[in-house]
Amino acid sequence: MNKLLFHTLSLSVIALSTTPVLSNQPIPTQKKQSQSFISWISQAIFKKEPPIQPRKGGSRPTVRNPDDICMISPDKPKTTRIVWSDRPLFIWQGQVKKIVVLNKNTGKKWTQAVTETQNISTYTADKPLQPGETYEWEVSYGANLSLNVNFQVMEGQQRDRITADLQNLEKQLKAENKDTEAIALAKAKYFAENQLWSDVLQQVYSIQTTSIELDAFRKDTFRKLCNPPTEVSHNFPKLKSR
Repeated sequence: MNKLLFHTLSLSVIALSTTPVLSNQPIPTQKKQSQSFISWISQAIFKKEPPIQPRKGGSRPTVRNPDDICMISPDKPKTTRIVWSDRPLFIWQGQVKKIVVLNKNTGKKWTQAVTETQNISTYTADKPLQPGETYEWEVSYGANLSLNVNFQVMEGQQRDRITADLQNLEKQLKAENKDTEAIALAKAKYFAENQLWSDVLQQVYSIQTTSIELDAFRKDTFRKLCNPPTEVSHNFPKLKSR
C-alpha cells in the first residue's frame, strides 16, 4: 500500500480526496448534536454513487433468489478495501449460515456460525487480525454456495497514527463531557473523512442507544446499498477547507 501524506485534520473542516489524509496531531472538535453527525454520514454514504460497493448475488442457478445475498462491509470496490479495525464488523443482507475469515498469506481460518435472522457479526477470534495482512471474508448460504470479498488491515505505521488521532479525539470529547454515542459518531465522521467506510459503519453500529434517525440510518444501509432505487440523488456533503 502506498505511503500517505499526513497533515493536521479538523473534524469540522477538511477537503476529502481519494487518498486519506492523516495526522498525528490533536484534532479540533465541533459542538454539534448527534443527529447532525448521522445526517452528514448518511449523505456521505448514500449519495448517488456511494463509496461502498457491496458484493451481491450468486453464481449458481440453484439458489432460489441469489440477489438476497449482499455483502455490505467490508465491501468490494475496484481495489481491495482497507480497514483500520483489527476486529472488524461484518455486515450482510440475506440468510447466511456461516461466515469465514481466511488469512490469504497463512491460510488460517476463523469460522463463525450465524442465525438466519442475523446480519452483523464482529471478528471475535483470540488474536486480532494483523496489520498489513490481506484477508478473505466468505459467507456461506447453501450447500457449497458462497460469496467472498478480500480486504486488508492497514499497515502498522499508518494504523498507529490513526489510533493516536482517535485517542486524542476521544480525550477531547470526554473533556467536553460528551457521551459514548457522540464519541462514536465523531469517530465515524473521522473515518469517513479518511475514506475508511468499513470503520465508519462499525462505529455507527457500535452505538447501543436508539433514536429515530439512527434506526433509519441502519435500515438505509441495507435498503439503499443493496437495493438502490434509481431515483436516489443525494449530493456528497460539501466541506470547506482551510
